[in-house]
Amino acid sequence: MSRSHPDADGKDVPETAVRNRSQWADTLHRPDPDSDEPKPACVEPDYREDADFTDVPVAAYPHYKLCGNPECFGSEWW
Repeated sequence: MSRSHPDADGKDVPETAVRNRSQWADTLHRPDPDSDEPKPACVEPDYREDADFTDVPVAAYPHYKLCGNPECFGSEWW
């Protein structure tokens, strides 16, 4: 049984997510299924080339928000 993130709002949230290692990071991303390295499924690594991402257990970061990008945990762009 997987635990739900408080911001999940009924979305399918995996037990493991990806986050930026930066001390200012506050967002969890859905892992990119096509990447061998920890990398978000969304476009964030495209505009943060210096970012270093790592896999983390979602349950350990309940105070982080979920990425609102459609490729991660968001819905359609308006």
